[in-house]
Amino acid sequence: MPLPEEDLMVRIAWLHYQEGITLSEIADRFGLSRPKTTRLLDRARRNGIVRFYIQAPHAHLLSLEKALKDAFHLTDAVVVPSSPSLDAIYENIGKGGALLLHRMIQRGDLVGISWGRTLRYLADNLFPKDGVEDVKFVSLAGGLTIGSFMNPYNIGEKLASMYRGECYYIHAPEVVESPDLKDFYMSERVNQKTFEMAKRARLSLLGIGVASQQHSTYIRAGFIDWQDMEIIRQMGGVGDILGQFFNIRGEVLDLELHNRTIAVPLEELRKMPNVVGLAGGEHKVEAILGALRGKFIKILVTDEHTAQELLQRHAQET
Repeated sequence: MPLPEEDLMVRIAWLHYQEGITLSEIADRFGLSRPKTTRLLDRARRNGIVRFYIQAPHAHLLSLEKALKDAFHLTDAVVVPSSPSLDAIYENIGKGGALLLHRMIQRGDLVGISWGRTLRYLADNLFPKDGVEDVKFVSLAGGLTIGSFMNPYNIGEKLASMYRGECYYIHAPEVVESPDLKDFYMSERVNQKTFEMAKRARLSLLGIGVASQQHSTYIRAGFIDWQDMEIIRQMGGVGDILGQFFNIRGEVLDLELHNRTIAVPLEELRKMPNVVGLAGGEHKVEAILGALRGKFIKILVTDEHTAQELLQRHAQET
């Protein structure tokens, strides 16, 4: 659903008074007319939201967003409320991602997607945008070998239907048994075309995984086992993006697994614009740090407590 009007007033006031962004730029960012943006700012003043500081329950989240952008040289950041429930954190991040996508998406866009729980929550909370249709969604990696609500096929279909568009899939599992089998899948013309399309995405949405026996989606999906994860941890692995594991410095690990992984390489991902990472929870702090330091993402959607921990770790290590 669209932003509640009070939240919209808070964001407009913050961006204008705290970050010095013009009303024209703010109007474009939220898909509003300039007169409506001005009226909302006037109402924010009359309602007491704007005084000498911004008065609102979640206004402090906006300062965290700016701090993340400054600390990690991001083009944008979205911080959502935390929760004692990990699933609620994922859902909040998905909602924040949906609002970000609504703001950024354009008619005829090409959007890359991965798979995962937060991506599914994003898809579930998305809403139409006037004038935006014919959007193409393309998988950045192969899929799961089992049916799942967080499979890229299910997520892509839901996203494409929202914008009267199409979704293009990589017809292969994300991890296969051998490099030869990977070469076979990659030799298929349809997959080659999909990969070339994925690399041209103007906007990409992806989760950040954690190198943990308890929390790894790749163990649950059957792509790797506990012994594989133990090796990854011993090599300094903290997280993964598109099935490619890295350490806390953002260096991609030299793993045999990567020779069997069907996904856009992280080296290519670095070159792509508007790559959005969606992740949160205390257990993912090091994984997110690695992703930020590796410059694999340019926009971060996370929760409040995770944002605070990221900033604290950054301050301690710089």
